[in-house]
Amino acid sequence: MSTDQKILFLRNLKCACTSVTQLLHYYSEGAFYKRSIHRARHGVRLARYYWHEIAPVYEAHSAFVFTLTRDPEARAWSGFSNFFVDGSNIARHNHIGPMRDHGYDPERDESYNFDVFLDYLTHTLEIDPLQTSAHFRPQVYNIAYGEIDYDYIGKVETLSRDLRVIFERAGAPGFPPDAILAQRFNRSAAPKPPLSAPQRRRVQEIFARDYEAFGY
Repeated sequence: MSTDQKILFLRNLKCACTSVTQLLHYYSEGAFYKRSIHRARHGVRLARYYWHEIAPVYEAHSAFVFTLTRDPEARAWSGFSNFFVDGSNIARHNHIGPMRDHGYDPERDESYNFDVFLDYLTHTLEIDPLQTSAHFRPQVYNIAYGEIDYDYIGKVETLSRDLRVIFERAGAPGFPPDAILAQRFNRSAAPKPPLSAPQRRRVQEIFARDYEAFGY
């Protein structure tokens, strides 16, 4: 939540949530947060620390409520690369053992390991979708699609345009300035190679509800 309580952003993991949370900090403080924005104690109200302030605003729907979605194929690769190619996510240790059980081998190529990742994701979703990592599971679960009354659901693919609309409708026309709008945080280092036809079919099957709900 923004500190003026005008904007509520529901973070959909692997959908520019770090960049947008930084933008909310800039909106309040006039500067980006210098450390991990997901641990910030000022400049933005994070639910982990300030739910007691956020809850009444959300329940009253007195703020502009928005979230973002992303093409499922790009999001799946982003989650995979963040955890198993870049290896930069701090929660990697929670998944590396089960991934190895499914056949993960860092000596093999990325296409092979992406297949392993899809096997792992399918298995965890079969066990319990809501206990599957929010970095990986379908976005309809992350944003409680159909249960939360959003004022706007934007897309990572049209992020700059959507953010202009969001801030204008939230009462901050003209924000953010172009130079600030162009800033991005926590991008995966690994570029996405072309997926094989079988990999694309599997992604479409796993994330069928996302494709239908968000028009991808």
